[in-house]
Amino acid sequence: MKRILFAIVLGSVASAASAQIKQGNWLVGGNTEFSFDKQGHTKTSSFELNPNVGYFVWDKLAGGLRVNLQTEKTTFQVDPDVKQNTLLIAPFVRYYFLPADQKVNLLVDGSYGFGSTKFGSSPAASVNGYEIRGGVPFFLNPHTALEFTVGYASYKTEGLADRNNTVNVGVGFQIHLGGSHGADKK
Repeated sequence: MKRILFAIVLGSVASAASAQIKQGNWLVGGNTEFSFDKQGHTKTSSFELNPNVGYFVWDKLAGGLRVNLQTEKTTFQVDPDVKQNTLLIAPFVRYYFLPADQKVNLLVDGSYGFGSTKFGSSPAASVNGYEIRGGVPFFLNPHTALEFTVGYASYKTEGLADRNNTVNVGVGFQIHLGGSHGADKK
């Protein structure tokens, strides 16, 4: 059974004839990120979901909009737990380095987000900042890519003196939809 499953996966990867990273195509997908941190008796866990939609304005170059949804819980030894929820809207630009017919590619993605965050029972505060990430998309077929990314984010929250700087690792899927100038139309 394992050999059959391996053969199906390998066949799917091998059948990826052309990545849909051409002008006129759409990009729909997103990624998730998890983090866990422990400092002394303080534990923090975070979950982030980043759905996006984009459009290829030129071959290999897409622009679009991403929504960042993040929830974080900090547990202290003596104080009650503190929860933080953040919502950001982030225009982004993404560039693929290798030709469209590659099954494995390289990408760089930059975004600038703005929105709000809420700590426990405190009033919401505005937040803004940027993120840049690089990664490797593996095209499972001509329309679906599994992506692994590494990024750096820097956000400033209203009322706090310091910026929040984070290095993150993510995994996600992108669906590439043909448009009026898609890869099948030359």
